[in-house]
Amino acid sequence: MERLKSAVPAELRRAVGEGTAADLPSTTSRLLAFLEGLPLFHQVIGELTDLELALCRKDKGRAAELKGRGNACFSKREFEQALGFYSQALRYVPISSDGTDASLMATLYVNRASTMHKLGLLEECLRDCDRSISVSPNYAKAWYRRGMVNASLKNYSSAIRDLEDALSMEVTSSGKSSIEQELKLILQKHENVNEVGTSSSNCMDEGLPLTEQQRKVILECISTPNKGRGMTSPNDISPASLIHAEDPLAVIIMKSCRDTHCHYCFSEAPADVVFCPSCTIPIYCSNRCQEEAVGQISWNQNACLESNNSVVDIAKLSVTSTRCKTQIAEHRHECGGAHWAAVLPADIVLAGRIMAQYIEKQLLAGKRTTISGPNLDLVHHYNQDSPASKFESHIYATVLLLCLQSYYKSGVSWAEDSLSQLVLLICQIKVNSIAIVHMKSMDGGKVLTVNKGFSGSSGAVMCSVEQVRVAQAIYMSGSFFNHSCQPNVHAYFRSRTLVLRSSEYIKAGTPIELSYGPQAGEMDLPERQKSLRENYYFSCGCSNCSVLSLSDLVMNSFRCPQSNCLGAVSELIYYRCKENSVHVSIGESHVCTLSLPDISKFDEDMVKVGNLFFKSDAILNIDPGFCMSCRSQLDLSSAVAISDRATSKINRLKELPALDNVPEVVIAEALQSLEQTEKLRHPYSKALAQAQDTIAEAFAKVGDQEQARKHCKASIKILEKLYHPSHIIIAHELIKLVSIELSMGDGASASAAFARADAIFSLYYGPDVKRILPYVDALRRTVSERSVGSC
Repeated sequence: MERLKSAVPAELRRAVGEGTAADLPSTTSRLLAFLEGLPLFHQVIGELTDLELALCRKDKGRAAELKGRGNACFSKREFEQALGFYSQALRYVPISSDGTDASLMATLYVNRASTMHKLGLLEECLRDCDRSISVSPNYAKAWYRRGMVNASLKNYSSAIRDLEDALSMEVTSSGKSSIEQELKLILQKHENVNEVGTSSSNCMDEGLPLTEQQRKVILECISTPNKGRGMTSPNDISPASLIHAEDPLAVIIMKSCRDTHCHYCFSEAPADVVFCPSCTIPIYCSNRCQEEAVGQISWNQNACLESNNSVVDIAKLSVTSTRCKTQIAEHRHECGGAHWAAVLPADIVLAGRIMAQYIEKQLLAGKRTTISGPNLDLVHHYNQDSPASKFESHIYATVLLLCLQSYYKSGVSWAEDSLSQLVLLICQIKVNSIAIVHMKSMDGGKVLTVNKGFSGSSGAVMCSVEQVRVAQAIYMSGSFFNHSCQPNVHAYFRSRTLVLRSSEYIKAGTPIELSYGPQAGEMDLPERQKSLRENYYFSCGCSNCSVLSLSDLVMNSFRCPQSNCLGAVSELIYYRCKENSVHVSIGESHVCTLSLPDISKFDEDMVKVGNLFFKSDAILNIDPGFCMSCRSQLDLSSAVAISDRATSKINRLKELPALDNVPEVVIAEALQSLEQTEKLRHPYSKALAQAQDTIAEAFAKVGDQEQARKHCKASIKILEKLYHPSHIIIAHELIKLVSIELSMGDGASASAAFARADAIFSLYYGPDVKRILPYVDALRRTVSERSVGSC
């Protein structure tokens, strides 16, 4: 794509970059006219759409090769490697009209099921047996394997039926003898054992509970001079109330998660992952998600369709939805051999999905009108975009249009303004798309299974989580909610459904606002403003960005050189005017203007940190390196250099592959660096909180749980100043503390810390805690067991 960009003349690039939204019909038509006469452009489009050149097409030979490698690993009892090869073989196996590929697919499912049976993945094994049977109903090995796994699950009635079916289908005498022996053993076990029910579903894409659906908050869309369109409610809203739930207009998985997460519900891919029947790009956690994405697939061999290279032409399949008759299979237009969806950036593919959805709805409605583009009621900020970004949007819009034209061919007539509409659609996605984030436990649940309460034992794991950005989506109603750096609603995701829940009491008429990413406590004021301007083209005027706050004063500040002073020393310039406003600058660059908080609401720490702001009404200028409370001066450049070196030494603990045998000198050096950080950084600074947390994790892993608890508590104490005691960040930190105290055998303290964390999680997630944070529910059971045992 870079070669294509560089081939465009400088004069045309300049015209595109300097143009406005009103100029789009002209700039898009000029660029298209130039590209159509460029051989390189046709080469690029051919590489993206030509089925013969596609890298993502099915390949029976490749599937057979991978199957052979899986068999070799299975023979050597290398089951995990065998599992990987069988899964890759299933990715490449095609569907053909002669039935031979169906036989190969059924065999691969059974081979993978046998491997998962060896690995103890019984539910996954059962699902693969079901898939093999759906492809080849008379395949004796599939019935046999399902019978054996049902026996392992103690579903003896089902196991007996499966083995009887396998026996009736088996043609070899040795095979019949083997089945008969297993059947005899299972009949004996069946006499005295109660059966256990199982569930074959693996999909995480479920709706909200009925009770939640019935408790609806009335929302109103309003317009304000400063923030434009926004959301509010005519009624008071209680904490933890469900504000809004919405499925996306369109969504696309992030490239970094393509091989690890389901492309439909975005849950982590299980061992029995399933694939698109027509290309090798997407993976799905279940048949249900596969059908939602590409349509229902018939495995009837007589219904298989002929196509080039033995690949089904998915556009000709009869596709129905399991949700509603008008839903469009989102992946259908992307596969069938072409691989442009695997190459183009995620936001461009997302634009393609919105465009395809619009076209399909027009066609389903019987409208053969000329296609222009969807009229989304969303801002695009095209005129504020940089020249480079405008040019890139033009290039990608042109390429995407040609890819869509290649798929729909003569079935769709395109309007003259379709290309300019596509450019605006790409800009709308840049500004309005929301990242779907899932929570991932970084310890894999190990804290629940090691160190059964023995103080001083080694090998403990501090339970921690990280946010994983799994997808990018457009939510039409969700985009109406404005941003605040201190939001009053919490956004999270049930599969692909956006859920907004109030995190505090919201008075009627108060703006209902979520965070677009930047939050007070997470970023300081200049960072937040910079991020919002670059990504969303506005300067934030929320309460935390318009009123002087403790968090912003101390987050990246240094300690006053006077030991008895809590004042903050900043790298920023603060200029206090007579009208009680404060101008904040970085060098010559103005960041924003803040007002002083209401004197009746002064926090004691706030006064101690920035006493000079409140001491008098006189004009005041506080330069970098000077204390905001007593004006003492700090050698800022030296403090920054020493602090950075200390942080670097502490962070080396994170880079160590294992901490069970860490030399004492490494811990000692980290503690010395922490001491330096405490002498230089403000007591409430983010750098000090992070240092304490890193040290706590290191001590937890080497088995010194008392020290781990000490530093974990120190980190939490600082974070409570930067955020607030009931912030979701505090809850996650408390879970770390709980895991440490469980390792120490202190069930009572762990129970108290968990109760506080659980209250915060319930505020932010309501009844969804168990689903969104399953590790918290598992920890709840462990805490309950340990606290009872310690009584």
